[in-house]
Amino acid sequence: MKADLREKLISWLPLLTFCLFALQIPMDVLSFWMGRLGMSNLLTLALRLGVLAVVLLAGFLASGNKKIWWITAGVLGALFAGHLWAIFDYGVSSLMTDLTNFVRVVQMPLLTVCLICFMKENHKCYDAMKWGVATCLWLVFLVQILAILTGTEPHTYKDGSGYIGWFNNTNSQSNNLCMLAPVAIALTLKKWGMKHPAFWLTLAGSVTAMFFLSTRLAYLGLVITTLGLGISLIFINWRDWKRAIAFFLIAIVFVGLIPVSPMVTHQNQYESVQVDRQEGIDQSMKETQPPVEAETTEPPTQEELMAQKIEKLTWIYEFYIPDFVEIFGLERTMEMFNYTSDIYQLTMLRPKKLKFAQMLMDDSPFSARLFGLELSRFTVNNNIYDVENDLHGIYYLYGVAGLAAMLLFLAYFVWLILWALFKDIRKYFTWDAAAWGIAFLLSAPHIYCTAGVLRRPSAAIYLAAALAAVYYLVKLKVYEKETVTK
Repeated sequence: MKADLREKLISWLPLLTFCLFALQIPMDVLSFWMGRLGMSNLLTLALRLGVLAVVLLAGFLASGNKKIWWITAGVLGALFAGHLWAIFDYGVSSLMTDLTNFVRVVQMPLLTVCLICFMKENHKCYDAMKWGVATCLWLVFLVQILAILTGTEPHTYKDGSGYIGWFNNTNSQSNNLCMLAPVAIALTLKKWGMKHPAFWLTLAGSVTAMFFLSTRLAYLGLVITTLGLGISLIFINWRDWKRAIAFFLIAIVFVGLIPVSPMVTHQNQYESVQVDRQEGIDQSMKETQPPVEAETTEPPTQEELMAQKIEKLTWIYEFYIPDFVEIFGLERTMEMFNYTSDIYQLTMLRPKKLKFAQMLMDDSPFSARLFGLELSRFTVNNNIYDVENDLHGIYYLYGVAGLAAMLLFLAYFVWLILWALFKDIRKYFTWDAAAWGIAFLLSAPHIYCTAGVLRRPSAAIYLAAALAAVYYLVKLKVYEKETVTK
């Protein structure tokens, strides 16, 4: 590429960075409405792939050193080749679906590399990324308000609790709010100070959205964000303790509101339904107890007792987890669930999906343990058993090799954080670092407890931003004394 064209491209990188983030919420809303109207998601998938392709091409062309791109391509190519071997070793049924899922998973590391390359070539991309992230949060507020005003609010849960807005995935939206809020709040505080309406609107909108989303992780994020920003203010400059009190008070208020929060209301409703179900099962078990035999009758053998137990449990397993029975057989399914009649163990989605994945893995060749299972195998009778834990999901879909690659990638940025803090905490622990650090910290429980980050492009991009910010703050930024608030 000619030098003058490359320089021109580099000058446009900040605008491209901002647009990359500003487009995220419109694409999320478009995806929601196409699904609501029963339309194919092909358009939104093509749009996301198009945006990704443009950004990656720009990153590749603008980079002065292409080495990182060739290394990234080599690692991803090797992983996908191994995955193809594993799924063909068992018998492939839907290669295109599997390829699409692979592209979704690799977006986070690809965008991280791309954003780092952007900032290496043009440091203004960092500020553009911050403003893009803040814009995403403000657009989320606008979407939620419009959803409520128009009466088209879908609610977070099917029981009518929670307000999510025009977004498809509850876990991803929880992660997004937790990652966007600290960055946007810190940006407005640093830019305009605590007396400016933009700061208070951003802060109030964030805590309101996280409170009424009604998920436990969003509520955790609300408390950690306000508490973390307050502590960071004091650590950076102890004279800001008065401003820090505002954050501490918000955290304390919302901790006190936990018993009356929508989150607890939803949990109580769920518990009530489960109690009713358990009572029905317990009553049925009593009604099917065998009659008391005469004292002269010999006690039943272990085999007879087990046969009676299986007979009593059969209808429960066939009713609550019929897909397990169909795929793995009745007795094997009962053995996996330890012959329980506990409704919680039979209906809780996350543990149930993990059991399904483990049974699939047990039935697969050794190659699957190395490079994963085909995604289509996790769907039975239109019921999806793809696990709701990102790290487990990476393992079951891409094996030990895929999980190791993802963990090593994330570990590099954790190492950068620890290296900076141990080397000179006063230098590297800035207001920006605090905001991105809180965002990164809050992504961790979402990754471990949900499938809403690493395999969801609409959420993975914000993790990519946090990782790229870590690299910039540790490796690229030239530090000068800064003032956090006015």
